[in-house]
Parts: sequence; structure tokens; C-alpha cells
Amino acid sequence: MKRISLLLTICLSLILNAQFTSPGTGITYTLTSLSAAAPTVLTNNGTSYTMTANVTIAGGDTLLMDENTTLTINPGIKLTVTGTYNTTATNLIITSGTPTSVFNGIQFDAGSTVAMRNTTLEYGGGIRVSTGNFLMDNCIVRDFKAGLVTSGTMSFSTGSPVVQNSQFLTNDYPAFSSAANATVSAVFQNNYLFGNSKLNTNRPQINMGPGGTDSIKIVNNTILGNRALTMVGGISASALIGGTNRIKIINNTIKDNRYGITVAGSSSAGIIKGNIIEDNDSQNLPNSGGSGISLTATTDQLYITQNQIRRNLWGITLLSNASVNLGSDTPGNVNPGLNIFKDNGNGGNTYALFNNTPNTIQAKFNCWRETELSTDMMVESVISHQADDPALGPVIYSPFNCAVLKVSETQAVKTSLYPNPSDGNFVFESAAAGNMNITDLSGRLIHSAVVQKGKNSYRLNIPAGVYMMVFISDGQKFSHKIIIR
Repeated sequence: MKRISLLLTICLSLILNAQFTSPGTGITYTLTSLSAAAPTVLTNNGTSYTMTANVTIAGGDTLLMDENTTLTINPGIKLTVTGTYNTTATNLIITSGTPTSVFNGIQFDAGSTVAMRNTTLEYGGGIRVSTGNFLMDNCIVRDFKAGLVTSGTMSFSTGSPVVQNSQFLTNDYPAFSSAANATVSAVFQNNYLFGNSKLNTNRPQINMGPGGTDSIKIVNNTILGNRALTMVGGISASALIGGTNRIKIINNTIKDNRYGITVAGSSSAGIIKGNIIEDNDSQNLPNSGGSGISLTATTDQLYITQNQIRRNLWGITLLSNASVNLGSDTPGNVNPGLNIFKDNGNGGNTYALFNNTPNTIQAKFNCWRETELSTDMMVESVISHQADDPALGPVIYSPFNCAVLKVSETQAVKTSLYPNPSDGNFVFESAAAGNMNITDLSGRLIHSAVVQKGKNSYRLNIPAGVYMMVFISDGQKFSHKIIIR
């Protein structure tokens, strides 16, 4: 028995000694200096690094990522930061090295300060963000699986974290998530999401709980679904078990998901504005979803304006005593409307708006039948309300119009791609840093990478054909056609 106890003590000691925790005395570590301080935990391979055991950067200490290199974190291993994490590298890769065996994840504890930039993260088990002092900028997160986090690729629990100018691609879980009992006023802006929630469960690509009084801000993102993932929606921002839920969902493109946007909770208020919401019908079961926008138990302090809603199973649905302002000239509650609807329907019927509540809904100044010169009767035919069922509330839809939406002009980033056509070897030159993805004409992702300012050389071993590149830089998106001979 004594021998067994001694053996267990020795094994435990070896495990503890294999890990590294910084002293918390104000030290700044780079990968080079950390590998020198803990060579058995972080191996310097000359042009790359390998983390073989858990690393914790204690409060007061800093991990500075200042090298353009690859950090391989072995399967099951975790990086924890309680102090400061900062990136000055322009092209850093963090990976497990193999798609089938993920590293455990990265944990940013309460009180930590984080600036993660210009980083490609792949084959991990999640990023848990327990601090509001968090910035992710110009990063790519792809092919994450279950590990440290099982609710989302990135999980948030407090404050106002910011994720911007980044890509989230084909991860097993939602790109962003927070608990139903956590208040998170996150800012998600200028990001590109494709094919997340790859396990095809009832979790949307953005799955956030209550936004608090400061609002969750989901602005200028592209959220594209993989139509084979028939259970996966676009955006959910809901207060299902209470809590204040202020939202700003503005200027996003949301396509090819099970549904577009859903907001639930009696405390929900804010604005849904300027979004393009199209073809969110992948499940094709109208009793289970397929709305461009679905609202449950919301208030008339939720304003919906200037959205383009096309080819969903339902345009907008109102459920469980929900109310909303879709267009009003009432003093103190003015909304210009200007939403555009076209070809939203199922079962041979068109449903621009379905008011499945007893509430009176203000919905003036909208274009209910795009490209048509509508009459009252034509508009009435695409709205379900009291005129169809006396138990439902009326929709005040007149006057209506189809005014042209204005598109603001922005200064384009100068880019060039050459040679084009090419044999797969080409240069992409940009006046600003960013990130890009390349897809085939069916939308299947072929390649993604961080782009540095100046010349970037690429070598792609792909079949001859035509491909599309999307370049994302400082909130702008640019497309290039690539021809491979």
C-alpha cells in the first residue's frame, strides 16, 4: 500500500512539474523567452513552437505574441491567461496540427486583458472569454470541436468584448455564444461566418443570451449557412429566462440558414436595421422555422427598418404576444419603415408578415411586394392578421411604398491580384491588412488566410476553374474572380 501511495505521489509530482505557471511578478514573456524559461513545456523548434503541457500566465504577467510563427498546442493541452495577452505579430498560427485531435482550448480568466490580432486558430476545443476586456481583430477561427467549451467556438460571460474583421469557418459549434443567465453586451462587427454549428444541432451560428442595457451589437457581418445543415439558424439574441435584452442588429447579410434572426423575451428592445435576409429556408419545414425575422414576446420598443427580406419561408413572424414597430408616424415612436419583402412563402402562399398575436402592429411605409405596383388588396394578400382571423390583432400597413434604399459610399482599399489567370501561384497585393477566403462557385470553402499589407504570395493546388476571393479589411468586403488554368 505504501508503494502504491509513493507511486501516485511521484506521478502527481511529475504531472504538476510538467505544467508551467508564471510567477505573477510583472514579467513579459514572448514565445522565445517562455520556451527558455520552460523548455520542457514549450519547445522552440527553430521556426515554430510546440506546447506540450498546460501553460498559465498569471495576473500581473504578460504573454506577448510578437513572432510570425506557428504555435502547435498538443491535443488536450490548454493555455490559460489571467494576466495580459497581446499580439504584435502580423501572421500567427495557433493549431493542434491535426484536424482530428484538438488542443483543449484557450481560457481568458476574469480580470485578464486581451488583444488577439492577425491570428489563425484551428483545431481547438474552444475559446472561453470570462473578461470584458477582450479584443479579437483580423483573425481566422476554423474547424474547432468540443473541448474546453461545448456551447460555442467562443463563449462569453460578461462585459463588452469585441470581435471584428474576422472569419469563423466550419466550426462544430456556434461561432459566438453566451449563457441564458449571463448579460453580455458584446460587439460583433465586420465578420464573415460560414457553416458553423457543423454538428447540425438546434444552435444558430450566433447564439447569444441577454444583451443587457448597453446592447449586444451585431453589425456588418456576413452569416452564410451550409444548406446541408438543416437545423442551424443565423442569429439568436434572446432573454429566455429573463434579464434585460437590448439589441442592435444592423447591416448584416444573412443567407442560407434555417432561419435568419430570432429575438425572444419580454425585455427585448432595440433595432434591427439594414439587413439583407435571404433564402433562410434550408430545413423547409414551415412549422419549425424558416422566418427571415421571428419575434417572441418582444415589445413595441423593438424597431425594424430598412431590411431586405426575400425568399424565406416566412418574412416576419410574431409569436407569443410579441409586439414590434415596423413603421410608424406616431409622435415619440417614429419609425420610417422602408422594409422590402419579396417571395417569402410556403405551401403556395406568400407571407410577408404573420401577426400570430392579438396585438395591433404598426407597419407603415414598407414595400410589401418588391418590383410590383401594389394595391391595398395586393398588400392585404401577403399579410396575415385580424382580417384573416378575428382572434389576431390588426396590422396597420397603409400607407406603403417601394422607395429605393440608399447605399452609402466608402473609400475602397486598393488591391491587385496577379497573374490572373494563373496556375495556382499568384500574388495578392493590398494597401491594408485583412483576411481573405476563396470559394468555388458553389460556395464551398477552398482556402482562408490572414493578409498582410503589401504583397502576399499564394500557392494553391486546386483543379482548373473559376473561384471567388472575398477580402475583408477594416469593415469592407471586396470580391475578386480567380481563374486557375
